[in-house]
Amino acid sequence: MDNLKSYLITRLLAVMGAVAVIEIIVLTPVRRILLPIAAHVAQMESASNSLRLQDIFSLIYIAFFGRGEGAVLSVLGRSQIFLLLLAIFAIILAPLAAGVMVYAWLVARRVNELEEQREKERDAYAAKRNRMFSDFAHDLRTPITTIAGYAGALSDGMVKEPAQQKEYLEAIRRKSERMSELINLLFDYVKLGSTDYKLNKKDCDVNELVAEIAASLYTDVEEAGMELIADIPETPFVVSLDRSQAGRLINNLLVNAMRHNPSGTKIAVSVKRIAGAELLAVADSGVPIEGQAAKLFEPFVKGDKSRSGDRGSGLGLSICKMIADMHGWSIGLAQPYEGYSKAFVVKITES
Repeated sequence: MDNLKSYLITRLLAVMGAVAVIEIIVLTPVRRILLPIAAHVAQMESASNSLRLQDIFSLIYIAFFGRGEGAVLSVLGRSQIFLLLLAIFAIILAPLAAGVMVYAWLVARRVNELEEQREKERDAYAAKRNRMFSDFAHDLRTPITTIAGYAGALSDGMVKEPAQQKEYLEAIRRKSERMSELINLLFDYVKLGSTDYKLNKKDCDVNELVAEIAASLYTDVEEAGMELIADIPETPFVVSLDRSQAGRLINNLLVNAMRHNPSGTKIAVSVKRIAGAELLAVADSGVPIEGQAAKLFEPFVKGDKSRSGDRGSGLGLSICKMIADMHGWSIGLAQPYEGYSKAFVVKITES
């Protein structure tokens, strides 16, 4: 709406300026040339019916040095003056009428462009929503199929060995947790995207929060066969933030690094102070990400081309982007980054 208002105001000023210039261009020769010539011709017609050579020179002189409309009014009769005023009025109205028509055409064209743009946005939103539901259903179908198969086998007595029964039950538990995780992620994504959701901001030490999240995931990183390196300054950096959501952002970046890299990968979480802000980087020595980095933050988009397996939901980075935007921060992908193959970098500002 603001863009439309700005467009209408700027175009209105442009049309008004153009009309004013045209009026000046039209009225100047009328006052300085046409009216003096008309007055002189009227005087000559009253004296003689023939036009002599000296009259031509007189007309040229009058065209450049005429006395204007005063000479006309002193010579013409009332009816002639009335007709002349009507002609002048028509000349004055012509640019205004043209300006109104041009402005109306510009407004109609802009409205049509906006309608087409909104239609495209609605189609894109519908396609994005359908793709999101399709991808979410795809990610849920795999664990549901596994749970149904294992539960059916146990229920029908097809699994006799206690060790195998335990294996099936463990698989059902893992798949159930995976489904719960996917549903929670989708719930968080929808909740953060709702218009009535507000952050619960309080003053918090960012460095302490990063260290706390990194420490909570240290055992998981080791069990995945990876190494976690932390470089976090002890000097506090206090900003106003939603501790729960900011912690989710940091946790998602670290979990993302664990899930999408092979065993033996080094994961580094570092914090650097810059002017009025801090740079939080979660880097790793794994495989670089192909394709456009911006698309990674779209829902259900994964870095790899294949959707086989259930290592990631494609929502983690989208949630990180939403949390960063709501705080007024920025997040992006850097490849390479300070000796590592890639890093997700968050710029955390004090405001």
